[in-house]
Amino acid sequence: MEDKIFQQLSELARALNNIAVKPIICGGLGIYLCFHKSEGEASRMIRATKDIDLILTEQDILEQSKSRAIADVITKKLEYTVREDSKYFRFEKASEQQLDILTPLVPALKQKGNRTRIVKSVLHGRIMEEACYIEEDLRVITISDLLADSKKGNAFEIWVPSPSNMLIMKLFAFDDRCSGSRQDEERAQAHALDVFIIVMLSDRDDYIEGQEFLSRHNDSQIIKRARLIVANKFSSIDKQGWLTVLEATGFFPNLNVQQKRRLLEQAGQRLLRWFNVPKKD
Repeated sequence: MEDKIFQQLSELARALNNIAVKPIICGGLGIYLCFHKSEGEASRMIRATKDIDLILTEQDILEQSKSRAIADVITKKLEYTVREDSKYFRFEKASEQQLDILTPLVPALKQKGNRTRIVKSVLHGRIMEEACYIEEDLRVITISDLLADSKKGNAFEIWVPSPSNMLIMKLFAFDDRCSGSRQDEERAQAHALDVFIIVMLSDRDDYIEGQEFLSRHNDSQIIKRARLIVANKFSSIDKQGWLTVLEATGFFPNLNVQQKRRLLEQAGQRLLRWFNVPKKD
């Protein structure tokens, strides 16, 4: 992962921490941050990223003064400009720094298509209904842990979703991109690879935490859909999800097909056990 994205992240964390906003980072960067200390083989496949996916919580965007403060931080203090093709939830600035704003579904706020209007004509958030439990089991990371040259005492903080929440988001993202009007083979492949990485780098404590999380929301439509995606797309290594991983050029290129399939079988067993989905032959 390039140092410049950590500098960008540090700048963002400092500005948001100063207005009492909890920056939650997801996407490829969130996966790296969650597992950056892992020594598992799958850690070598965590993809480099040039953008930051920032999730704003319901509490932060419901309060008008705080939502306005967030908009001012992004568009004024940090000088991000909105991308014309993605108003007003995708921003960029010099040196190819990109920032995408995401939100869970917040019924109290106005929606426009797949976006939440946080501050009209200034700041929107792309809606991720599957992020409805995003604040549960968050992991906190101090910026000084990431920057080799950071000054002692740099205690600005960021948060990343739990492995369970990251799996849910990646399962939904894969399902969204593998077929239909939004089909995108490259994006689908990236999301399927992320599912593999998360499930292989998670440890027993992550799994136990995940079981407690799932039991709390067993009747949730989000959890039911996640289980359905696992059953339909990842329940055996010959299903679309794992076949997509197998076709990826970056998936352990030094291994032969049988070795790769054994790794996918292991990942599949873990994923099925995580979501309590029966294996399909």
